[in-house]
Amino acid sequence: MTWGTYYFFYECPQCGKKYRYELEGSSNETFGLCPDCRVMGRLVGETKDIKQGEADPFVDYEFV
Repeated sequence: MTWGTYYFFYECPQCGKKYRYELEGSSNETFGLCPDCRVMGRLVGETKDIKQGEADPFVDYEFV
């Protein structure tokens, strides 16, 4: 059984972009950086923050 991918959700303090990174990429030196600005994003949530049966608050976050 698999639980699926674990995500970290970020918002860029410079441009406001909303994006997500997979935990598997955490060793990459660009992990957490805005894909547009290359500025470290503000961590706003993780997969554990999505409650089953409720609306997904991170549905609009772009996959990086």
